[in-house]
Amino acid sequence: MFTQQFLQTQLASRIRVARTGRDAEALEPGPLTAERMADIAAEAASATTTVAVVLRRFEPQIYVESVLGFALSLPDTLREAWLRAYTRTVFLTGNPANLATRFAFHYVSRDGSMAWTAPDDSGERSPLRRLLRLFPTAELPPLPARLEVPAVVPSPERDDHAPVRRARLYAVTTRVSLAAYLVHVHHVLAEAVITKLIDEHTELTVLHVPQLDPADGPFDMLRIVPDAEPDTFGDGPEAAGPGRLRACAGLSRTAGARPGPP
Repeated sequence: MFTQQFLQTQLASRIRVARTGRDAEALEPGPLTAERMADIAAEAASATTTVAVVLRRFEPQIYVESVLGFALSLPDTLREAWLRAYTRTVFLTGNPANLATRFAFHYVSRDGSMAWTAPDDSGERSPLRRLLRLFPTAELPPLPARLEVPAVVPSPERDDHAPVRRARLYAVTTRVSLAAYLVHVHHVLAEAVITKLIDEHTELTVLHVPQLDPADGPFDMLRIVPDAEPDTFGDGPEAAGPGRLRACAGLSRTAGARPGPP
């Protein structure tokens, strides 16, 4: 299991990345106390640059493909502003097809069931946010143990001698609602694209696991959140108390050699 000290260090690193170019030095080294975590949460909640996602239904394969497609489609200026807002995203229930004439979606999934707006600073004032309800906090449905997501740029369009770019996303399913799953996966993949950990040439494997195992790392990125419930996996004296953190998703990059032409 990850120690709380390790998770605190990783969370602090993620916050510094988001603050790059703004006030990265404002977060001094040291443990993240409950008070400091509350301040960080308040700062994240006050961020106005927001993406709205409208979902008619949830299908995991299409969802992951679409998150990557959306993040890769954003120009650098929008990516940077959104990252500084901690890639704030709201998930709404609706049918994109019924809204297409009223709202300009930046990206629509290949089956039309999901649509993304470009990041903007309307926040809670967004017309979509006022019109639609938040996606419900339902129980996470059964998920496949493994998903394979091909690179956006197909292999035939790449140099045969170029190295294969691969990454693994480990998504926790224990004590995670469907709404939380959407958020965790979206944050990790979007920020991985923005920070250049993965790109349009990356082949992604998604693994659904009951908990993250450090042995599956090293992890290039972790999604860390406050843990509101007592830990069930036995972390000893760290298993209770304010300020406890939990890792809900992790990205690990791998690389391999692409075989050359015969």
